[in-house]
Amino acid sequence: MNESICVEHLNYAYPGVEDTPGVAVFTDLSLSIEAGSFVAILGSNGCGKSTLAKHFNSILLPCGGKVYVCGMDTSDDDLLIKIRRSVGMVFQNPDNQIVANVVEEDVAFGPENLGVASPEIRRRVDQALKQVGMYEFRKHAPHLLSGGQKQRIAIAGIIAMEPKCIVLDEPTAMLDPRGRREVMETVMELNRNKDITVVLITHHMDEAAMAQRVVVLHKGSVAADGTPEQVFSQVELLHRIGLAAPETVELCYELGQQGIPVPLDCLDIERCAQAIYDRMT
Repeated sequence: MNESICVEHLNYAYPGVEDTPGVAVFTDLSLSIEAGSFVAILGSNGCGKSTLAKHFNSILLPCGGKVYVCGMDTSDDDLLIKIRRSVGMVFQNPDNQIVANVVEEDVAFGPENLGVASPEIRRRVDQALKQVGMYEFRKHAPHLLSGGQKQRIAIAGIIAMEPKCIVLDEPTAMLDPRGRREVMETVMELNRNKDITVVLITHHMDEAAMAQRVVVLHKGSVAADGTPEQVFSQVELLHRIGLAAPETVELCYELGQQGIPVPLDCLDIERCAQAIYDRMT
């Protein structure tokens, strides 16, 4: 297996303030993410999702164990630039990542800081904006765009740096349903057609169901790991750790509790409806 990210026995604790002890997040976490895959990471608040994401491009460094990105040790200072070229981060609030007054200038910011030549920057900016469906807005002011459009601009800025992996930390949390749909369509397109490894941290179960693999964290450990069908069919496990399955799976689970067994791997509405119809006829 060609690994994009490899976490080996990760130990991490946030330092305490003055005489207070630190807060342990991970004590022995191991996880690998295959190159070109689309992985969703779920978990309740405080389980370590964002902390883990920040280890993927050396924003945070392990207190123990190792994190490797494309075979590079994230704790090696000499590899910092290469690591951040390899893994791009998209955060929850796009306003925190937009730094210029014109869309195309904002997308060019990353490549410029990497020392990319001007003709190549022009090519990358145009290509990135086309990939996220925002090329026609290249001369616009970012602050006049919708939340979903801003987040797509933020993603374009990462794409222009040509990373091998994109980590998105709750990228749709501040967006309306239309904006969420726009961002998820963009993310899936990049993974499917550009072979970019995608790590999506989300609390939306319907978004996680779009991934090829779902990893559930609980108290700093992996509570479940598998395809969306495999993970979301473990409804009682999810409930115990404070999570819910997608609405379709929850419906099938409740029917089962009432003595009407329906398969729990029905993630989309059409499949769920068909399964219920087949059971009732």
